[in-house]
Amino acid sequence: MSEQSALHVRLMLVRHGETVDNARGVTQGWSDSELSDRGRTQVQRLADRLARIAPTTVYSSSLGRAVATAEAVAGQLDLEVRLLDDLREMNCGRWEGMPFLEIRDKERETYERWTSDPSFPCPGGESFSDVRARIERALATVERECGEENPRPLVVSHGNAIRIMATLLLDLPLSAARHFMQDNAALNIFERRKDRYLLRVWNDATHCNGDMSR
Repeated sequence: MSEQSALHVRLMLVRHGETVDNARGVTQGWSDSELSDRGRTQVQRLADRLARIAPTTVYSSSLGRAVATAEAVAGQLDLEVRLLDDLREMNCGRWEGMPFLEIRDKERETYERWTSDPSFPCPGGESFSDVRARIERALATVERECGEENPRPLVVSHGNAIRIMATLLLDLPLSAARHFMQDNAALNIFERRKDRYLLRVWNDATHCNGDMSR
């Protein structure tokens, strides 16, 4: 980031809209699920809000739920979406497709070790440390491409991935990721001052308030 230190970067992170599996309480990971009706409404409201902030570039996880969210936003801004595999959600291995409560109840010992040890992976999947390594690569790509004055890149990703990204941006221990909430279609804003990022907005989904049936 040193070569870009003169720029005032406003980095926006958003989580995809609610999916059918989100509503069912099912673990997704690299598996995918379509946006629910509620999720599509969330995304439209998010797009309306971001149009006022005017991101200059849009990056997205290559998973369908993130792409659908990113394309809705980018279409309103007349921007193209740049897909980065490294922005994908944690690979949850054989836990994918299982209800969260079932994982906690039936595999308590493995689940508790996964939650307490950042280097311990989901069975057949990734650990928090694995995800952090590729999220760091994704952020490096975004930062490297911030060429214009006062860039405002938008990154569309996933709950765990965004929480992990926050620990990188704020220079926090990886274990801190478990203490952050991240709702569907939430907006997070970080601003860089010289050589560090400051958190301006976190988990703001107020644009989704009110009657979601419209």
